[in-house]
Amino acid sequence: MSLKLVLGLVLSAAQPAAAERSIVADVPAIAPFDASELTAALRVRIAREGAPVTVRVLSTATGVRVEVSTTENAIERGGAREVSLDGLRGETAARMVALAADDLMLDELALPPLEPRPGAPRIITVGVVGAAAAWDDLFGAVTLDVARARGSWLVALDLGGATLVGGPINLSAAVVRLSAGYRRSYFELRAGATFAPLIVSDGDGDSTVLVGGGASARLRIPLGGGLRAILAAGADVFATRTQYLVEGMPTLTTPRTAPWFGAGIEVTP
Repeated sequence: MSLKLVLGLVLSAAQPAAAERSIVADVPAIAPFDASELTAALRVRIAREGAPVTVRVLSTATGVRVEVSTTENAIERGGAREVSLDGLRGETAARMVALAADDLMLDELALPPLEPRPGAPRIITVGVVGAAAAWDDLFGAVTLDVARARGSWLVALDLGGATLVGGPINLSAAVVRLSAGYRRSYFELRAGATFAPLIVSDGDGDSTVLVGGGASARLRIPLGGGLRAILAAGADVFATRTQYLVEGMPTLTTPRTAPWFGAGIEVTP
């Protein structure tokens, strides 16, 4: 074997292997996939060599927001995109996000410089919920629900009408709930103030307002296309109560605590 051949083999063995491109995936625990699944999906879609890449994922009401950044010649560049997952989870969801990230990186040198990172996007949802509350008789209600979420936190307004079903008097009411809440994945918790203006049409009639507070929990089930089915349960506790008499006899007393159950549908406009 010649000296030149031996020397060439030694030099080849001494050369370090090309370093694999650095990918840093920042994925929150509530995302429908983890960082390792996203990293694996990215590795098969982007060039093996190149500037380090950072991918940040933020959860939204319909999926995630993916933010991609890379540094080339000391200049940080990147882009962001909303990705609707329609209930996908695990490796399938990670591949959807990797495709969006790859689109953002098709021409890294042409990407505009990163703008200051905005806060979590504001999401507005609108829903209609039918509910039944436990008074002396069934108290049925239909409410329009408007919620505005930013990240995991939200404020909401429920506004609707209700009536006493099969009760001893003709009683109708408005239902107003102003709440703050916490939303995580498919679950949501709310608490706030409750107002129930009542109108009785029997006899000389009467009107009053029940004032109190309440709390509720919701299960938000994705149906696709931005639609979700809603299952809800909660309770209202009133600081004021009213007793109604018919011919001098107690007929109905409004409750101190009124548990309720509801179902409906929600959409992200």
